[in-house]
Amino acid sequence: MSERYQQFLGAEPGLIVEIVDDANSPYLVRTENGFEFYISEDDFRNYYKKEQSLTPPQWAHLVTDREHGLVNCVLMGDTMEIVHSFESVFQDFDKARAFVRAAATAMQDRPEKGAEVLREWLVTSDWKDVKLSDSDLRRLAAIPKELYACLVSDSCAAGQFPFLQKTELSGNQSTEQLSPSKPKLTRTPSKKPQIQPVTLVRRSGMKNVEMQVDGDILTVRVDLTKDFGPSKSGKTIIVASTEGNKSVPGRDEKIGLNIYRQETKKGKTGRRSNFKNVELDLQGEILRITVDLSKEMGPSKSGKTTIIASTEGNQTVYGREEKIGLNVYKKEA
Repeated sequence: MSERYQQFLGAEPGLIVEIVDDANSPYLVRTENGFEFYISEDDFRNYYKKEQSLTPPQWAHLVTDREHGLVNCVLMGDTMEIVHSFESVFQDFDKARAFVRAAATAMQDRPEKGAEVLREWLVTSDWKDVKLSDSDLRRLAAIPKELYACLVSDSCAAGQFPFLQKTELSGNQSTEQLSPSKPKLTRTPSKKPQIQPVTLVRRSGMKNVEMQVDGDILTVRVDLTKDFGPSKSGKTIIVASTEGNKSVPGRDEKIGLNIYRQETKKGKTGRRSNFKNVELDLQGEILRITVDLSKEMGPSKSGKTTIIASTEGNQTVYGREEKIGLNVYKKEA
């Protein structure tokens, strides 16, 4: 292979590629085993670096593998989710991060006895006056082992987790450096297939919502064990939320999602697994929501938007007692 580039940020970072054709976006790249695929110019600049080069400075505080400079977004997303869940307690990100780091440091040697260790630690720690609920303690005690290295680090997750759309290159990187030294290939296929790379996004502004777009298929992953405390009304417990209508990654469509439970009122479990272009798949405690973004369900009542998918109000999650409200739409041109 000629000059090689490494994917340093993603769900499974580390992929090595060389550029085959960068005459236009999307670029055509090839993996070490000869597999070729297209990737947009922006995604290539944002998620790949020259092999053996340093991770771009803007991502340094999010590195999960310091030896290789890689950022595993799944691990980092889970790490940041834990920190953000304590912002409501401290009303400050840095204080929440410091507290979670201290708690994880206390538990890391005995994670199987997390709750017991936490109670012992809190009595003698500098955080003994912090008012924590039982759900706060359960959330800390349930931290997965694979997250401890990130949580106890004094550099990892030291700042807000960005949602990257277009980022200018920084440091010593430049447009010229991203282009291979060999001349650009002039070979042009008769028609480039419209292949879109998979986009995986977990935004810090959302709660327990992981979105992945593969072509026209949007998949949303929600962990139903999560607990973000009571809603504003105090009548329900928030499990997941986009916190308003947010853009679908790399698309024009908007999505609004809320999942909640009523702990004092146990209802029947949901029986429906499909709604208006919405498919629910329950795997243990993980709910996967699938939407085909190529479909249209007609105009909204206002006529200002086109409905792509909807649960048509709050419905009971398939196989569970939680409630889900989901709407995906796009604005009329």
